[in-house]
Amino acid sequence: MWSFMEKNPSVFVSEYSEGMKRVLEGDYAFLMESTMLDYMVQRDCNLTQIGGLLDNKGYGIATPMDNSMDI
Repeated sequence: MWSFMEKNPSVFVSEYSEGMKRVLEGDYAFLMESTMLDYMVQRDCNLTQIGGLLDNKGYGIATPMDNSMDI
């Protein structure tokens, strides 16, 4: 798949909205991270996730040492 994508740079998009538009127009699959994918699929019933996750990663939050915010 990566070899095909490298040879056809027109398959890449720079924004989620562009990827979603191409999916809805047909004949295009959009690979994206799961949190945004879940959000997009819940907001548009014309979208669906096919298959499972390719990878699983967590999120981290960094704050200054003197931060008074409770996390």
